[in-house]
Amino acid sequence: MSARRILVVDDEHGIRSLCGDVLRRAGYAVETAETGQAGVAAVLGGRGAGRRFDLVFCDINLPDIDGLTVLERVLGSDGAPTVILITAFPSVDTAVRGMKLGARDYLTKPFGPDELRMVARRALEEDELRRQNAELKDELGWSNLIGKSAAMDELRTTIGKVTRSEATVIVSGESGTGKELVARAIHYGGERAGKPFVAVNCGALVGSLLESELFGHVRGAFTGADTAKRGLFVAAHRGTLFLDEIGEMDLSLQPVLLRALQNGEVKPVGGIEPEQVDVRVVAATNRDLRRQVDEGRFREDLFYRLHVVAIEVPPLRNRPGDVPLLAEHFAERAALRHGSPRPEITTAAIEWLSAQPWPGNVRELENSVERAVVLAGRPLLDVEDFAPRPGVRPIALPSPGGAATASADELVSLEELERRHVLRVLESCGGQKTRAAAVLGINRTTLWKKLRQYGLE
Repeated sequence: MSARRILVVDDEHGIRSLCGDVLRRAGYAVETAETGQAGVAAVLGGRGAGRRFDLVFCDINLPDIDGLTVLERVLGSDGAPTVILITAFPSVDTAVRGMKLGARDYLTKPFGPDELRMVARRALEEDELRRQNAELKDELGWSNLIGKSAAMDELRTTIGKVTRSEATVIVSGESGTGKELVARAIHYGGERAGKPFVAVNCGALVGSLLESELFGHVRGAFTGADTAKRGLFVAAHRGTLFLDEIGEMDLSLQPVLLRALQNGEVKPVGGIEPEQVDVRVVAATNRDLRRQVDEGRFREDLFYRLHVVAIEVPPLRNRPGDVPLLAEHFAERAALRHGSPRPEITTAAIEWLSAQPWPGNVRELENSVERAVVLAGRPLLDVEDFAPRPGVRPIALPSPGGAATASADELVSLEELERRHVLRVLESCGGQKTRAAAVLGINRTTLWKKLRQYGLE
């Protein structure tokens, strides 16, 4: 990494010489300016030449323009550096004006080498931490919502509005569309970004276990409760709790959840005293909750409590134009994960990928791309590297002279078609449920439920 660049603006030769010598010995690249105008020119004029200052030390009392004017002009530029003011006559009024204008700190004359090094190091470390936090926030939030389609633009617009509120959100969409990514974007794009983001899959735990997971339990609350346990609501205090697959929650537990959402109070299993929590809830489902309400499998009052803001994530088949962007992104990420060079994907392969139905949506596409990166062993991925999974027939690409050949399968109900497809994938995967679930773009819990539904548990 290149040395951090520092500019020292002071009309006293001794100060410029001291700062330059001390900071260069500390490993920084240092330049100096004798006047305020020269300092502003060094910062603003150097950008086109590839020079950039990370930190500026600026004296307040300069012969041409004062340090506060320098501060204002410098911080008004793009990519502005951090500014620390130097003064021999500190005053409350000057301090207030400087802080309002954006000064990071003050250095009072006379100062020694140790103080100078400490102030410089602290300012640069804080800037680096802010930069890393901003990158992490972007990585966990918006940057994962990849796509330039109208549907994705609308989704991002909606999320942008939601992040400015504290409203409870329900995210709906098919399995594999990225509902948790939406929840993370809402969390990391809002005021709670620095607080916990806690996720729980409501379909993976039965009622009593899920209640203990959400609300915790006291020691001796039930057999095996040898110690007290903190619930996820408490763990997410001042942050966001993501309730995935909310439609799978047992009906008996729904009133307890409703009470927590309404009152902001949670009581551990076996406990007496409730605890107040400040939690934003984002729930997600791939089911039609309104239909579940009509069928008596989901409480109507909880339905309305969750549906303050509803966001629907579009399936991948409705935005095929986003497939090339996603495929390139997943290829780069897979290559980094497995320590291999980033591969290129041929135009033919991109066209083939864009023509597939992707019933598992983005998750299935990601698995397919990662498998190709791992197994291909070469820098160029073509159609054969994304070969169809055994026993699963892809949609053929249309020939230049006509459409793809239509299927001659018998006409069956959608439920029967799903049953046959699930069993065919399971068989082709040798009965390995984890692998079959990944191919289908669903989790193991959902696959188990479908098998029970088919009488093949």
